[in-house]
Amino acid sequence: MTASTPAAVGLYSIGIGGIDLEDLLALAVAHQVPFLHLRGGRRGFDLARRDTATLDRWARCCRVSVPITVVAADLDLVDFARPDTQAYQQASTELDRLGHAAAALGAYAIRLLARRVVDQRQWADLAVPNLVARYGLTTLVELHDPAWFTAQTLAALAAHLDRAPWLALLIDTAQVHRAWLRSDNPDRPSVDVSVLVPHTRAVHISDNGEGLTGTGHRIVARTFGRMGDDSPVEVAFEWTGADRSPQGCLARYRRAAAWWRASLEGNA
Repeated sequence: MTASTPAAVGLYSIGIGGIDLEDLLALAVAHQVPFLHLRGGRRGFDLARRDTATLDRWARCCRVSVPITVVAADLDLVDFARPDTQAYQQASTELDRLGHAAAALGAYAIRLLARRVVDQRQWADLAVPNLVARYGLTTLVELHDPAWFTAQTLAALAAHLDRAPWLALLIDTAQVHRAWLRSDNPDRPSVDVSVLVPHTRAVHISDNGEGLTGTGHRIVARTFGRMGDDSPVEVAFEWTGADRSPQGCLARYRRAAAWWRASLEGNA
């Protein structure tokens, strides 16, 4: 099966199950995928527990194939609240190990999840380690709870990120669509993510098998899809549908790349 995808859209490794990293890199080359986002936690490639020889071998493979630019951790933003706790120490140790591995592979960022909205007290207690200082890595936060996307919460989030320049955002189109579906006025777009543009460094075009026709997907495309070639926002496709075979994922990848390219042309 051959493919041609001129749009600069990468691929998140979660979409292909049961594949070795070196085989994944080879597949990306064969199908002209320009870069990969890698699931790096225990449920993925478990980078924190890989030895130096393995990381060095993988890094050499990346240099002659495609780059790994973002490593996704299984850690949650609230794991870094209350630095005096054992949970915080465990999360910080895991993040540091992932940071070391991600830097060895040449990535520029590590992603944390934010499964629930962080309230003012939790923000005050948060102490996410600064991976820029140690590894040159930005820490991306992916907003999973639809409650993140209210105007008041987004404004508060942007204010907190202004005070933590080593943190940025990964915006997922499916999460924005979920938020739109739960909004007070479903007859027109009421989720405005434009306030997050200065803080966003990655977008996932996320398809769970229902396609990309929902309003939330289009909100993200309109906001980030026309920012120009010099935009700091990197775009990758995330496939979470039932068929995690290479063929199934790559077919959906090509559709998503075409959809994103259409958004650049004002047709999404």
